[in-house]
Amino acid sequence: MKNVVIRRWTVGAAGVVLGLGAAGCGGQKGGDSTVGRAPGAEIAARTASAAAPTPRSPARRPLAQDQLERAVVDERDLPGWTISRLGAGTDGFGDGTVSALREEGTHPVSCAPVGSALSGASKYTPLGSVTRMAQNEDGISTMQLVSYRAADAVRVMDELRSALETCTSYTMVFPADTTFEKLRPTGDPHQGDEGVSFRLDVVDRSPSGDSDPYRRLESYQVIRSGSTVAVFDAVDADAYRLKKIPAALITAQMKVLETGGHQR
Repeated sequence: MKNVVIRRWTVGAAGVVLGLGAAGCGGQKGGDSTVGRAPGAEIAARTASAAAPTPRSPARRPLAQDQLERAVVDERDLPGWTISRLGAGTDGFGDGTVSALREEGTHPVSCAPVGSALSGASKYTPLGSVTRMAQNEDGISTMQLVSYRAADAVRVMDELRSALETCTSYTMVFPADTTFEKLRPTGDPHQGDEGVSFRLDVVDRSPSGDSDPYRRLESYQVIRSGSTVAVFDAVDADAYRLKKIPAALITAQMKVLETGGHQR
């Protein structure tokens, strides 16, 4: 839950993440792959092969906290950018602090995977996490890398994609004066092993109700690379304009994650 606070802090600073198995065939003799098969065997073999699950993740070990910190993008990969730790030196912010969230904190609960994505968390306990603010002349974005056990990383993405099919608005217990509206998917990013992107309106209301609510538009991309889930977002100081997440930031970060090395 603490990372929700990070998000608010970031907005202020801005001025305001296969292969089909070949059809099973016997050894070929005389060019006939169906020799010795019972009628319909070839069709059954192809059907079984097509129905078999395909691999969704490369065989890579989940990243520990120190490995994740070395895999985050920096100025070597993005000349002209400033990459900063969020909350360095303060209590409750920074690397390694993301916590698993309780689904009951989101109403309706079917939207919980979306609410979790906004804070870089999920209901699955992470192995490590990093949070960064990326800034250039065009503005500010934030990103979080969260390492999970391999099966959990896949579940995070499956549940988020499923929630985006039906969730259009929701509230969270914290912050109690904020609602999330007009949620809609914006297409799958072509990065990593899989990903989703979406946008929404965040409406902040004064607890006392003595001022007009403040509305801002936010865009998100959530991309999985192996067992690491990367969450990118961008906010514009103009409450009525949707800011795009810089493609250069996403491309550079995913390259570091996938190759394990920085640009020189």
